[in-house]
Amino acid sequence: MANDDLRIQKGLFALGDALAVAAAFAAALALYDPADTISSQLLAFPLPTVSVCAAAIIGLWLVIFRSAGLYRMRAGGSNEFIAVIKACSVAVALMLLGCFAIHVRVSRLAFALAYVLSIALVVAVRAAVRDAIRHLYANPKIGIPLIIVGFNPVAHYMCDQILDDITPFEPVGFIDPASVGRQYRGLPVLGDYGRLPELAQYYPGLEVAIGLPEVSGSELERLVELCDRHHLGWWIVPSMASSLAGGLHVELIGAVPLFGRRGSNIEGLNYVIKRSFDLVVGTLMLLIAAPLIGLAAIAIVFDDGGPIFFRQTRVGARGQLFDIFKLRTMKAGASSGSHQEYVRNWIGGGAAISQPSGDKVYKMTADSRVTRVGRWLRRFSIDELPQLLNVVLGQMSLIGPRPALPYELKLYEQWHRGRLEGPPGLTGLWQISGRNRLSFDEMVRLDLQYLEDWSLGRDLKILARTVPALLRGSGV
Repeated sequence: MANDDLRIQKGLFALGDALAVAAAFAAALALYDPADTISSQLLAFPLPTVSVCAAAIIGLWLVIFRSAGLYRMRAGGSNEFIAVIKACSVAVALMLLGCFAIHVRVSRLAFALAYVLSIALVVAVRAAVRDAIRHLYANPKIGIPLIIVGFNPVAHYMCDQILDDITPFEPVGFIDPASVGRQYRGLPVLGDYGRLPELAQYYPGLEVAIGLPEVSGSELERLVELCDRHHLGWWIVPSMASSLAGGLHVELIGAVPLFGRRGSNIEGLNYVIKRSFDLVVGTLMLLIAAPLIGLAAIAIVFDDGGPIFFRQTRVGARGQLFDIFKLRTMKAGASSGSHQEYVRNWIGGGAAISQPSGDKVYKMTADSRVTRVGRWLRRFSIDELPQLLNVVLGQMSLIGPRPALPYELKLYEQWHRGRLEGPPGLTGLWQISGRNRLSFDEMVRLDLQYLEDWSLGRDLKILARTVPALLRGSGV
């Protein structure tokens, strides 16, 4: 779909979300405002001030909606519904915290009503916007009939994307000389390239998507020339489109399209949101964890003396080196040789240990370097609490890929390095997905998935799932 059309769609959904949020709060005040308390407070301020504050609040909601990926979800379904609930929950929680911080008294029941109504109205308005767009595209003067040239996985992938999303295109069939008589998702193969002129007369405004990954350059030029001769708009589907799980990123330099792998989504405004969240929540967690760190430090001293803390060089975002802080769990002066050997085997596909249950785990067992107190600290990941200081300093994030060791990089394949495109985290998908049951390649795939699909809602979900795992002692 044309980028302009996509931007218009996102704008319509954003406008609908803004109206739904405003209507939710207005309805909540209409339903519950004892003695007009809240209304009188609002009327005490000048109208421009109230308008600016209302715009800022709605803007905050839209930023959270964007972080939750709601403007990539336009086809509806359960994923969108769950994302709406999460985004509204985060937005209401932040508003309540803001009111508490600036000592503004609000009615909790009014906020609860606004929360419930915001979910219902956002879902309803989005459904209405979606139906309106689809109705608009159903108009033959606006909808674009499309022929897909090719009958292969790339062509099928293109067809799936059009049928499962909201686009102005209406596929009418395929063109492929070797597959006449076949069909895919109810769309027939209509013949060979020679039928394009006939189809152009039958379907005014017909366009052509060329999905032929194995075609020669000369044949492709002839096909494009045929389309131009009969005034058919044409598109070329990149052959790698269906082979990249994360999809393609397209950038225009002048009139030249550049195709590349989707990279980290933690950039621009998303980076600001994530860093702000890390700074606020990380600082609070560090203050809360300080007594526990102090008790652990006393236990370390009584067990085998100092030092209490352990510093180690790790690799951060974009390959930047930094020193990580941990509580010491090994004997002072312990060699890292055995761990380097373990890492070499793990990245190489080995180091798996079979369990009585039949499962395999990837971890060092019976490590004589670990102290008695250290085993308990590791079991519940208490030794990693000082890394909250790394989070506050901006060297790490609360959620992200596992921090890499410098000597690991020499063993990485090229695709492994994609996990370094974002800040390392205290926890992440690798933690809640069975940290010690993952091979290295499985962990990297989770890291790449996290970076490409980052949203604040996902961070909150991972953080919430990490706590029970640590309490059970199953995270190590």
